[in-house]
Amino acid sequence: MVKAVVDAVDVDLKTGTTLGFYTFGEDRPNLLIIAAMEGGSATDVYTSYLIMKHLESLDRIDGSVTVLPVANPLAFRLGTKVSPLDSKDLDSVFPGDEQGTVTQRTAWEIWRRAAQAEYIVHLRTGWQNCMNHIVAMHREYIHVRNLASQIALAIAVQSSGQRGSLTTEASHEGIPVVTIEMRGDSDQVDSQSSVEVREAILNFMRLKDMIPGESIETSVALTGRLVHINVETEGFFVPRVNLGETVQSEVVIGRVQDKIDVTSPIEGTIVSLSRMNYVFEGDIISRIAPYLGEHRKSPPEHEEPQTIRRKW
Repeated sequence: MVKAVVDAVDVDLKTGTTLGFYTFGEDRPNLLIIAAMEGGSATDVYTSYLIMKHLESLDRIDGSVTVLPVANPLAFRLGTKVSPLDSKDLDSVFPGDEQGTVTQRTAWEIWRRAAQAEYIVHLRTGWQNCMNHIVAMHREYIHVRNLASQIALAIAVQSSGQRGSLTTEASHEGIPVVTIEMRGDSDQVDSQSSVEVREAILNFMRLKDMIPGESIETSVALTGRLVHINVETEGFFVPRVNLGETVQSEVVIGRVQDKIDVTSPIEGTIVSLSRMNYVFEGDIISRIAPYLGEHRKSPPEHEEPQTIRRKW
């Protein structure tokens, strides 16, 4: 049975901002898993819990896995995206500042460990009803594309590349990193979503020979940036398609009752979709991933390039 070594880091004792890093194993490579950078759903936190439970049941790990279940304790506790202490979004201030605000110091502590990891997976619960999918800078960096292609989820969406986010800064530093955006509601855990993502991450560990078990070959569709679909009027929106469904341009994806049909401007996959709801003009009711015409299978180990990068 593998026991976790716990490293508790007190960022700010007055507000109870303590980061708990749980490390299973001692060797390289190191996989860093981070959840709850904000206070949305607990689905991503539950996923990290399921992963830790599985690691505890193993006899050994070839390499090491570090899990940070709650990266932003105060925002998670209050259910907010930004910290009430400094009004900063944690996933916008990396690599952080050792002498900065609470959020900047939190980012700095996380970055210290991220810079030493061979792989990083950031778990995030989607703000809209969505399918589990990968978000990564796969078009710019082959080391990111190789990691994304080995996560057993259907789609890898191109990241916006916003500076200050963990995935952007780590990608620029040559670290293979992806975000997994998960299905989940703000007031409850989607356990099925958590199990799917847990299995995808465990399968990655098996592909890397870090944990025992038979791995499955992955096949990931690489797509462009998500296209947001907005409604042009208010009323009751009723969806006409399903999550994960492929749609053609001009296909009706929903209707504002008694008013207008909402159509897709592109061909792609429905990644997120509003449930039946009352919407207002300008509201985003869906996000669609446009295809790039590339379907990526998990590459053999010897095909992965050795990327020179700065260490912390």
